[in-house]
Amino acid sequence: MRGSYFCQLVVLTGLAVVGQPAGWANQKPDRPAKTNIGFQLYRDYLIVVQGSVGPLKGLHFVLDTGSNPTILDPQLARKLHLDVTPSAVAVLSGDVKGGITTVPSLELGPIRRDNFPVAIQDLSFVQDVLPFRIDGIVGLDVLGQSPFEIDYSSRKIRFGPTPSMPDSVQLQVKDGLAFVDAVFNHNQVRLLVDTGAFSLVIFKELPNSTSDQKRDVAQLLPKRIGDSNRERVQQTSLRLGEAEFGHGSVFVVPNHKDSDHDFDGLMSPVALGITRIAIDLTQGTLAFAR
Repeated sequence: MRGSYFCQLVVLTGLAVVGQPAGWANQKPDRPAKTNIGFQLYRDYLIVVQGSVGPLKGLHFVLDTGSNPTILDPQLARKLHLDVTPSAVAVLSGDVKGGITTVPSLELGPIRRDNFPVAIQDLSFVQDVLPFRIDGIVGLDVLGQSPFEIDYSSRKIRFGPTPSMPDSVQLQVKDGLAFVDAVFNHNQVRLLVDTGAFSLVIFKELPNSTSDQKRDVAQLLPKRIGDSNRERVQQTSLRLGEAEFGHGSVFVVPNHKDSDHDFDGLMSPVALGITRIAIDLTQGTLAFAR
């Protein structure tokens, strides 16, 4: 199934990492001049760019606005001889083993972070959906250092002041992640803005979301990071600000009782037919075009 693993790579987040170094959110961001970098798009939604960590260049990173902190594969940590402190990472299906460490530098286009704290997590499962090894998942802790625009049509990311777009909504920024308020099937929901998701995902079934809808219950995936039993239903309506979105597939994922998630699901830009999206954490805005 297309994107079956990455659609659940959701909450490798700052909220979820035990023992996260204090003061991550207080680091002053760099403000680079507006610069464009190209990316490759796989499976119509996965954004892959090249960057560097320490002396290692030409590394492959997935860009995921639904992740914070940035995650590196243990193989990369071993190459850099990094000291990794064990910690637990929470995903939809529960906690998985991981770690935290500090890299000497991380560069992505015009953005450079020195002595930068990251999470360490086995990313080998990504090989099931990509034709090459992924060295890391760059999250909003890196991307959000500057306003940025993702242009899916031209396959470019533009850092710096973003242009005006037809639609704009307010962002709520909490624990380094970006959320938007939306109305899904007449229910108010709070969604994580997640470029690493291939579908709109709702964590629990809402009161008005089931009537007269065809169901397709998906099989339980192999036990991997973030895998969770999920059910596909048909979306009848979704509204972001003044923008109305039509019918489409939605995955309903059970939210575990012990979960610390205080949001209702994931907003995948490509699943909504969005071709350009701009995020400015400082101004608290998300703009988009279809």
